[in-house]
Amino acid sequence: MLTINADTHPLMKRMHKPDPKAPADAQDKRSVIPIEAGDVDTWLAGTVEEASTLLRLATVELFDAGPAQPG
Repeated sequence: MLTINADTHPLMKRMHKPDPKAPADAQDKRSVIPIEAGDVDTWLAGTVEEASTLLRLATVELFDAGPAQPG
């Protein structure tokens, strides 16, 4: 599973509880990186530069997220 830092992502940065024993700079937020089916060959057989272009967070618009409903 590929992950990347998500400290600045508008949604994913809210997904982890802070560790009260760790300093703020050690509170790394991680998010899974979705690799599109059409990009699998690039990930597996491409150059480092080509594969690096796939290391990006999903845009917030791809998520169906909102506050939990009561009850």
